[in-house]
Amino acid sequence: MAFLNFRSGWVVGIILSGAVLCLGLSAEAASPGMPDYVWDLRKKKPSHYRAYLKILPAKLKHLPWFGRLDGTGMPLERVMINGNTYYASSICKPHDCADNFLTFLVEVDGSRAVAMVKAPEIGSRVVELGRPTAAEREFMEKEFED
Repeated sequence: MAFLNFRSGWVVGIILSGAVLCLGLSAEAASPGMPDYVWDLRKKKPSHYRAYLKILPAKLKHLPWFGRLDGTGMPLERVMINGNTYYASSICKPHDCADNFLTFLVEVDGSRAVAMVKAPEIGSRVVELGRPTAAEREFMEKEFED
């Protein structure tokens, strides 16, 4: 009987330790040093999201992975291109990335966005959105190659 009580106390201790560990992990996940993902633009960077929507053709806005950025995406990165700082990321349609892919740059102040996209809705070819400069185009073309 004493062994059973010891064992129950040991199990409770393991459960409590796990709960404390999980609390520590979720606090770390919410810390400011963790990356934002492409779908975080809607809530965390609304001016950047509006700049993105502004360049998106109407026939793509209704698709969840384009319009709401509800797809398979990458963390936002800060990149420098010709002295300008951008948030850069890419997203694709879940389970169909090869034919449905978008990469974009948004200036850090949210004033302007450019993108390159490939999707059946626009002829299954790579299309530029938002008039990218030559340097911006070169950066985004590399994302399509990777």
